[in-house]
Amino acid sequence: MVVNFLVSGLLAIMIFYSFGIAINVHRTLDKENAGKLLRKLFPIYFLWGIVISITAEIIYLLEGLNTQAFIMAIIVIGYLYSRQTLVPKLNKNRDLANEGDEKSKKIFNSLHFQSVAINLIQMLLLALILFI
Repeated sequence: MVVNFLVSGLLAIMIFYSFGIAINVHRTLDKENAGKLLRKLFPIYFLWGIVISITAEIIYLLEGLNTQAFIMAIIVIGYLYSRQTLVPKLNKNRDLANEGDEKSKKIFNSLHFQSVAINLIQMLLLALILFI
């Protein structure tokens, strides 16, 4: 099935981005340049996640695989929330934290944890889809 390639491909992209790109950007670049690069990459990463997830969801619906379609809908919502809500809040609070605002640093850390948790849950859901 084509949809299995989409789902497994998306899972591979997420694993590579999370454990390859993001970590190594911080290890390789100074804090300022790492931040600039990730601010460019994350919206694109989330956009591709949205496109691939919606495509897979539509295919599952057309094939009558409602459970898989429902799980993909949850994944889409996670991407939309991350891209449209979390990223702007993360950027704002990172900027304020870099200016010395301690409250914004705590907010950033909480938002970052939320972003990582969503990403991990999405990966687990994609793996689940591949095994049902």
